[in-house]
Amino acid sequence: METKLTMPRSVQTENTKQKIYEAAVNILKKKGYAYLTVSNICSAAGISNGTFFYHFKTKDELLIFYTYRGFAEFRQNNGFDAKVEGLPFDGKIIAFYCCWADYMEEMGIDFFSNFYSTKNHSLDVRRWNQREPVYVWNYPGEVLQQAQDESRIKPNLSVNHCAEVLGSLIKGAAFDWCLCEGGFNMRERIHEMMGPYLNSISV
Repeated sequence: METKLTMPRSVQTENTKQKIYEAAVNILKKKGYAYLTVSNICSAAGISNGTFFYHFKTKDELLIFYTYRGFAEFRQNNGFDAKVEGLPFDGKIIAFYCCWADYMEEMGIDFFSNFYSTKNHSLDVRRWNQREPVYVWNYPGEVLQQAQDESRIKPNLSVNHCAEVLGSLIKGAAFDWCLCEGGFNMRERIHEMMGPYLNSISV
């Protein structure tokens, strides 16, 4: 007689998180951010509110966790690390945000038009460095810190402040791209906006 195996708790947890995420994405795409409430997410996922809050503190934490984890996987699948190897610090940073633009296109404008909402407080760049585990958005800050250690950017600059400026620039480009329904090339816009700023902080 074949023994019935039980699903490991870690697999159960991951499956539940994925179910919650898929429910949230469907609501965003079909109804918009205004309908993205914990109650609606739980109803669509077929779970209790308690189950949701066991895995995520807020809906914004849910979105940022999976969106940025998905971006990390996207970078890995597209060989990002190999592509930026040997590039100067500004080239690495611009390549990082261009990769984000590619990820936005893959995820679709319907999703990101709702994700880039002023009600989504997870977009606040000042909170990015306060999260554990460390999120993928720390990459520009790490590159900037290394550049400063190597005397490639001005020594009196705050790395955190520079990273915040870059975060503001990418959000501006992303909001505008969503507003005009993808009416311009995000990669070109990133080069146009970030190139002059990165040049201004270089030694």
